[in-house]
Amino acid sequence: MDRRETQQDFIKTFEKSILVAAGLLVALGLIGILAPNLISFSILVFMGCVMIVGGVFFGYYSYQYHTRSFVGWLKPLILITAGALILIHPGAGVAAFTLVVTLYLFMDAYASFGLAYVRHPEPGWGWLFINGLLSVTLAMLLLVGWPATSAIFLGIYIGISLLLDGITLLMLGMKMKKAEEEIQDKA
Repeated sequence: MDRRETQQDFIKTFEKSILVAAGLLVALGLIGILAPNLISFSILVFMGCVMIVGGVFFGYYSYQYHTRSFVGWLKPLILITAGALILIHPGAGVAAFTLVVTLYLFMDAYASFGLAYVRHPEPGWGWLFINGLLSVTLAMLLLVGWPATSAIFLGIYIGISLLLDGITLLMLGMKMKKAEEEIQDKA
């Protein structure tokens, strides 16, 4: 199997799913931009609930297998306590979560730069590079306004990041479709 067949198979497999994912990311991004507090606190409530449920499951595990071990009960205690604190004090939770999102944006930028480097000079590498630049910019802006502007900026930045990821996937999908047409024309 030569490189052309491998590329064509890849393009056919992911072409439609990339466009669907792009549309969903664009829609979620727009919601985040238009209703930033809603996105911030929705994510926070979800994370708090997930932590509490995870703590309950770990607690059940500890009850079954580590009844007398303090260390076995430590993780469920931490998860349930942290989840409850997030739900009880959402402002502090948003500020802390903003730092986590800032770390995510730095890692997203690193991944985008890495993918751009790997894909260069294939179609779409520039969009990945631009996505990385914008993710670094958003991360830096989050750090500058922290913690006073956490709730609004967190929602807006998550929205912008999702929107940019969606646009990047859309552009990548369009480039892949064009590349597929070029491969078919050459064949």
